[in-house]
Formats: sequence, C-alpha cells, structure tokens
Amino acid sequence: MSQLTLVTRDGRHVLPVELNQTVVALAKKNKVVWGHACQRGVCAQCRTLVVEGAEYLNEVTNEEKLRLRKAERAEGYRLGCQIQIVREGDVQLAHRPY
Repeated sequence: MSQLTLVTRDGRHVLPVELNQTVVALAKKNKVVWGHACQRGVCAQCRTLVVEGAEYLNEVTNEEKLRLRKAERAEGYRLGCQIQIVREGDVQLAHRPY
C-alpha cells in the first residue's frame, strides 16, 4: 500500500495515500498541522517541497504558476492546497512556508 509522508516542524507523519484530495485536506483530516489560510492558492502559507513522488501528483495548477516563482517550481515547490495525489505511489512532502 502506498504511503504519504508529511514532514513538519513537529516531525514525520506517515499516512495512507488517498487519491484526489488536497494535501491540506488530508493533513487536516489526520490532525497534522499544515499551515494554511485561504486554501485557494493565494496566501502560500501551505508552501510545500515535493521530496519524493512528484510523478504521482497532479500537474502544477494556474494558482501555483501565479503564486510561486518559476525557480521555486523548478526546485520542487508546490502549494499544499493545490497538490493532489492522482496515482498510487509513495509521496513525501515537506511543509516549507516562507
């Protein structure tokens, strides 16, 4: 079974993969603190580094293109409110707010 690993200031949280839900929603559901305010891709408090498993995620959204610099996206940064796991596979994400 695939695993989602969320890395926060509080440590590592390993969860089962649930498809087509945002990382912010999954964190909230599993009581993992993943900073966010708007959940629309505006505030970027949910800025996330994709450490592993980018190939299992949805494509970068327009909101991410507007909010994150091209260099940030090239380094693997996404927005937790926009990221969804769309295929089974192990994914590791780290919360990296500004």
